Amino acid sequence: MKTINKWALGIALMAGLASCEMKDELLGDSVLSGDTGFLALNVATANVSTKGTTDQVDEFPVTIKGKDVEYTKTYDSYAELKKKESIELPVGTFTIEAHSPVEFEDVMSEPYYGGTKDITITKGVTSEEEVQCKIQNVKITMSYTAAFLQTYESWTITVNDKKGHVEVFTKEDGTEPASVYWKLDGTVETIYIEGKAVNKTTKEEVSIYGTAKKTNLPGYEDDDDTAFVGGDELKIEANPVQVEGSTPGVEKEGIEINVSGFDSEENIEIPIDVEQGTNTPGEGGEEGDGDGEETPDPQPGEGPTIQLPGDITYSISAGDAPESAIVRIESSDKFESIVVKIVAGNEGFNKALEDLQAKQLDFINGVNIVDNPIFQGLMSDLGQNGTVTKEDTSFNFEIAAFFSMMEIYKTTDAGKSHQFVIIVTDQKEKTADGILNVTINE
Repeated sequence: MKTINKWALGIALMAGLASCEMKDELLGDSVLSGDTGFLALNVATANVSTKGTTDQVDEFPVTIKGKDVEYTKTYDSYAELKKKESIELPVGTFTIEAHSPVEFEDVMSEPYYGGTKDITITKGVTSEEEVQCKIQNVKITMSYTAAFLQTYESWTITVNDKKGHVEVFTKEDGTEPASVYWKLDGTVETIYIEGKAVNKTTKEEVSIYGTAKKTNLPGYEDDDDTAFVGGDELKIEANPVQVEGSTPGVEKEGIEINVSGFDSEENIEIPIDVEQGTNTPGEGGEEGDGDGEETPDPQPGEGPTIQLPGDITYSISAGDAPESAIVRIESSDKFESIVVKIVAGNEGFNKALEDLQAKQLDFINGVNIVDNPIFQGLMSDLGQNGTVTKEDTSFNFEIAAFFSMMEIYKTTDAGKSHQFVIIVTDQKEKTADGILNVTINE
């Protein structure tokens, strides 16, 4: 009889424990033990001038996480959280995080908002708190003066940070191209601007090269971050000017780049001296061009170099495509990265590039081909070598391997070409870049 009673008692105890566990599981974190207080939360955004998919505060997910107590609660949206006038929380300190209801991507067409705040909950007290969500990415905006649009019939301007972010602006993007937003890591202090434009009257090509430093932007103060960070904006405006050439008193055609940032009251004008028909950083510039710092000519044995075969134009019907179009990439130090970005010259090839994105080859936004087995496989399928590692100091990139793929989608659109943008960085953080244009006719 005693044995039976012991078994009965054991079963009853287990049943009681199971009931408590089931109750906690069903009620979740609404069951709080010990002292509690309350939180009344407001979420807001700063610097909002648009109504897009990323700035609708009611859709922001909100997470409350304990710092000195074991507690985590995530609300799918601020609207869900607002259904309660206040939230009961255990006494302690917490971090509240809220952000845009989309993935924070490396390149975006809209700003991404996010914010955190540490709070303290006191017994029996309702704490009124607000999380300010600020823009977390850097806005890049390109514009052209009326004089620029009247002077040039076509142009290609590349903006990059030498760390994998590349944006190419062309005439086909329109006279007021959409801004882009970059997710930067807090180490980019200088953004590089280069390109070329074709004069409507003379048909001569003007090449430009310049830099925009964060510390040169209007409104920059000594205690500001020297790197571009979330909330910064780089506004770039192109304007034709006459600048003094290498011969004193003799002027030549140039392009002036005006840059400004958030909260700036006036622009800094940066005239960039250019040589017609060249694309070599540092050539033809007088001291003081660009951002006020001299850009030295590359010296042999210093940093990487890119040797382009020259822009290519051929006809499908004539069958006169060159058998080889090798881009020779070399460096005095080992490679850190070689980023390749392709701007399609027609919709068909652009769709093919979108398909490659699904295979983890995002040429649209830029692919680092160093130590990249997927790129190696693609080049192998195209009958070429694609193996380049961080132990290498040279690589021959055969652009002709892409010709057969591009020809599937016929000719490039009128006034367009397929553009291969290449940025190489060595392990001493020295960089070089170049653009190869491939135009395909019927």
